[in-house]
Amino acid sequence: MRANRVKKAKKSNSAKGTKKERKKISLQIGIRTKLLITFLIPVTALILLGVLSYSQTVSALRSLYQSSSIQILSKSADYLEVLMLDVETTAYDISVDTDLINYFSGMPDEGVDYSSIDAKLTSMLGTDAYVESGYFVAIEGNEHISTNPDVVFGEDAYSVFQTTEDYVQVTSRNRKVWLGESEFLEKYKGEAESPYGNRRMTLIRRVENILTGQDVGFIILEVRNSVIEQLLDEVNLGENSMVILAGQDSNEIAKTENYPENKEQHIITNSKAYVKIQQGLEKSGSFATSKNGKKYWLCYEYIGDLGNCLIGMIPEATMMAQANEIKIGTIGLVILVTIIVCVIGTWMAAGMSNTIRKIIKEVGKAAKGDLTVQVFTKRHDEFAVLSNSINDMIADMKVLIGKVSAGMEQVDGAVEKVSDARGNVHETAEVLSDAIVQIQSGARQQEDSAQNCMVGMDDLSDKIVRVVENTKEIDSISEETRVVVGNGIKVMEELNTSSEDTTNNLKEIMEDIRTLEERISNITHIVGVIAEIADQTNLLSLNASIEAARAGEAGKGFAVVATEVKTLADQSAQAAEKIRGIVDEVQQQSQKTLEHGDNTDEILKSQELAVKRAVDAFYNIDGCVERLNQELSGIITQTQAIAGAKNITLEAVEGISAVIEENSASTLEMAEGISGQKDQVEKMSGYTNDLKEVSQSLREEIHKFRIS
Repeated sequence: MRANRVKKAKKSNSAKGTKKERKKISLQIGIRTKLLITFLIPVTALILLGVLSYSQTVSALRSLYQSSSIQILSKSADYLEVLMLDVETTAYDISVDTDLINYFSGMPDEGVDYSSIDAKLTSMLGTDAYVESGYFVAIEGNEHISTNPDVVFGEDAYSVFQTTEDYVQVTSRNRKVWLGESEFLEKYKGEAESPYGNRRMTLIRRVENILTGQDVGFIILEVRNSVIEQLLDEVNLGENSMVILAGQDSNEIAKTENYPENKEQHIITNSKAYVKIQQGLEKSGSFATSKNGKKYWLCYEYIGDLGNCLIGMIPEATMMAQANEIKIGTIGLVILVTIIVCVIGTWMAAGMSNTIRKIIKEVGKAAKGDLTVQVFTKRHDEFAVLSNSINDMIADMKVLIGKVSAGMEQVDGAVEKVSDARGNVHETAEVLSDAIVQIQSGARQQEDSAQNCMVGMDDLSDKIVRVVENTKEIDSISEETRVVVGNGIKVMEELNTSSEDTTNNLKEIMEDIRTLEERISNITHIVGVIAEIADQTNLLSLNASIEAARAGEAGKGFAVVATEVKTLADQSAQAAEKIRGIVDEVQQQSQKTLEHGDNTDEILKSQELAVKRAVDAFYNIDGCVERLNQELSGIITQTQAIAGAKNITLEAVEGISAVIEENSASTLEMAEGISGQKDQVEKMSGYTNDLKEVSQSLREEIHKFRIS
């Protein structure tokens, strides 16, 4: 009886402990959430990699776009410089023409008149591909020349010229000036079809009588608009970009669609950005600016040394268009991968979660006594093994319940036999009286041993259950670890591939820089040749000046030429020196870039080696987890075998305990029978009734289990 109370207390405590453990497990994070979190880790890494790649790509594209735009603008400026030098040469040839100077100085040569001078000027300008129209405004007299039939000067042309900004510009700049629009010519051309119809590059040069040193007039040459328009059309800096040619008078020449509606407004020359360009000491440059709330990248290049400037304005949106395409592609890829990972993770988690719920539902039915349930699953992994193990356990319980039920039938038969044998107890009392003392002593020892064995078996049973549960939990964690390790290996391999691509791109960039350095060396050589030519020209000018001095009055014109040649030689030498300085700076910057590239290459190699080591470490972890799974499978098999042996042992101990209790009761009854046969029979009858009640109670408990 005491053993039964201990057993019931153990079962009650075990049931309470199981409820607490279930409540604790229900409060933890589920398998579905864990799997989704695990899948989201590489997705987060992919997002970070996409953000980093986009940032680096934007920086590289911006730098490439800016450098290429500056190169395009520089080439265009070189072309414009050649064009303007050609126009200036034509103006110089006209300004030193003896017939023109003598005629407008009031000392014409024989046979030279206005018509011949007009025809000669028209002929000289007709061979120039860049000059559209030419004009000569005389200081003395009322005769002026115009090769443009739409422009006819009156006698007061010089007086009108003196009242314009054109006169202020040319007189303040010594000899010549480039204008974006001539205020003087606009007075004679009439109203154009558009506000900017008369706007074109115009050169104004003072014409001097070398012999007297007095000015005789001003030559005005207009550059063909088609040439400038073709150049502006060919300078393509990207969609919605603007190219502006700013003259020394701050007037702008641009494409028609880039002009503001109001002529009083300006595209760039009235802004702080243009002031910054004028205040700068560099011939070219670039910086960020804004106009009408839009961001632009502004680059400029001065043409020669006369203050004319070619300006390019590139919208920030144009520079970022390709980067935005990369951004959209990267975001799309990340979203696609995220959706795929979430779908796969949700599908796997839902399958595992549904299988676990199904197993829990069937096991719950079995716990309530329905042993007819069967756990089925379509999976072919560890859940299938778990389902088969649960089915085997239920089958073993059904066999056990069947045996207990059969034993109860035997107990009922024994009770009936005891009732029939009550009449014979009195007869056997005398025979048993001698053995009562010895049987009672042995029964007490057996009862104590059986009680201790029962307690020990209960403890062993609880420990076996805990071992099985802990082993299954470790097996589940091991599987999750294998999935995480597999994902880690994929991420590290992708990182290794990305590192190799970065190394290859860096090598290509360094090769391009080395090629650029070689070309810069060629430029240095060319600059040296230009410097030598300038020195030779300077020497030639000196010799010419000496010869002109020797020639006296006849050599004054030649002396002017020598002076101009010397000025040109000095300018060429200064330009060559500036180019040499720029080339030296570019070479130094290229060398620094190569050094940074070498350092970056070493760092990338170290990163690549570290990634390979990390991949090897992940593979080692995967192997260890595989061996751990194998060992856990063996442990689970052994613990299940121990659990089966435990049930058999517990059944045997319970049988022994029951026999000991019956022997003790029989011994007690036999001892009492010695003092009185009647009392012994009555007590035996009472014990028989108690045994029937116990048998009935046990039968009721067994009937709770449905095994068929």
